[in-house]
Amino acid sequence: MFLTLAAVVAVIVLAYGGFYLFVNKFPGHRGAGQVVTVTRTIAVCIVFSVGLNQLWGARRDRDQRVWTARSQHLQRLQILLRTESESLTGMAQALREGRYFALVADDARKAVWRDDTLTTDIERHFPEYFRERERLIRTILEHDSKLGHIRQIVSATLRLTEATEFYRSDLVPALVKKCGGAAPGVSFNHIADNSAFRRMGGRSSGVRNPDQIMPMRDAFRTYEQYRCTSDLARMCQSLFDRAADLADAALVASEAARRYAEETVLHGSCTYAPAE
Repeated sequence: MFLTLAAVVAVIVLAYGGFYLFVNKFPGHRGAGQVVTVTRTIAVCIVFSVGLNQLWGARRDRDQRVWTARSQHLQRLQILLRTESESLTGMAQALREGRYFALVADDARKAVWRDDTLTTDIERHFPEYFRERERLIRTILEHDSKLGHIRQIVSATLRLTEATEFYRSDLVPALVKKCGGAAPGVSFNHIADNSAFRRMGGRSSGVRNPDQIMPMRDAFRTYEQYRCTSDLARMCQSLFDRAADLADAALVASEAARRYAEETVLHGSCTYAPAE
């Protein structure tokens, strides 16, 4: 703008200098007025042309900044969506294995989902996926609450010795799976494998302390002799059927997150991504 004003001033000074000389050389000649008119026109054209160029340049710079901000924001969201896709896949596997999420963290939601700083932006840019994800999280938390209730019921029916009490945390989930018709799980398989300690003459590599032999054997016997009531079996079976449905839904959401992560255009706006 400084150069523009300097150019206008220079044109005006030269024009009026020429006008002054023209008047002195040719007094009363009508060409003097034309010189002033042409000078004014040139000055106005310079001001408007440069002003418009400045406006277009400013608009171009703003569009470039907006495009850069939206592109960078989309890249961060793509990373988040890929991470969420992996989490959803892992969640589906955990549901099929009958894991109890509330044991992972004090906050059940954090156990199911690790919130990210950009999570709120997902709602603005991918609202359909966000709604499905939130609905899935709420449903899984409800399922987890029911699983915890059933575990409490099973735990209350166990009468363990002081030595066997150590294995309660393995027995309870294994018995819930037993009542639901599923395999006991990896943690309890360790007990089952080492129940062969007696048959192997005390040479099991899984047990280093002989004091563990009897409690481990009693824990395994408790599992074998436990009889599920019809109501408990029905609740457990329904729970595992529901977990299978939720696992399928988690995989669908995982695929959606992966698909959205491949988007090349960012829709909507937020604090980090101004509107186009």
